[in-house]
Amino acid sequence: MKLSLSMQKMACAFCVAVAGLMAGACNTTKATVDTTVNFFSSTSPNELFTSDGMVVKEQKINLFAGVAYENLRQEAATGSGQYVSALAALYEIPAGRQGEFGQVLQKNHADLFASDLQEDRSAHLKMVAALNRELTAAALLP
Repeated sequence: MKLSLSMQKMACAFCVAVAGLMAGACNTTKATVDTTVNFFSSTSPNELFTSDGMVVKEQKINLFAGVAYENLRQEAATGSGQYVSALAALYEIPAGRQGEFGQVLQKNHADLFASDLQEDRSAHLKMVAALNRELTAAALLP
């Protein structure tokens, strides 16, 4: 049985989501599941992948932010931690500038994490949009 390319991409996206859920499993399971469901229900398969079948960088960041939102909120307050490092890696921040990345998170914590994910299901997307603006201003993004 041969799956269409679209079905293969959806299967891959599902595997990425499951891996994200397993990696970020903590006391925010319901919020994580809701975020993942909302992510896939509001995103068409063609927006998830590049022409060579890889997940688009922005979608990786959005999905990770949704799955790890509460952990990111906690670590961003100090500007460091494994979730902060993982997010910096997704943004492709060079290792030598990841300290600056953490400082941007810490300095802008109140604005980045203004909403609770359980109250606002798009809080992670708002956080990413605000972070993108701050990283551009700090010359950490092109």
